[in-house]
Amino acid sequence: KRRQTLAACRPCRKRKSKCDGARPRCNTCIDKATPCVFSVEEGKTQQQASREELKAYRSVVCMLRRASPPATEAILRHLRQHDDVNEAVKFI
Repeated sequence: KRRQTLAACRPCRKRKSKCDGARPRCNTCIDKATPCVFSVEEGKTQQQASREELKAYRSVVCMLRRASPPATEAILRHLRQHDDVNEAVKFI
């Protein structure tokens, strides 16, 4: 019996094909000779990652609402320096 995968890689999600979730490259991407990129951390589901990201966005909006104008500028500077909202929130 096939083991359920927590999260499929981006190419498998796009192709809507089965992904074994092996890292750094899944077997489907190896067979098709395509780059294999995962959008979630290992051990997390897509839904868990989406919930964490939503929580981070909500906390940023809350901080921006409560902050003074100079503090708002500092928050925005931190957000611009990081690609990932979760990482930026850790430094704010």
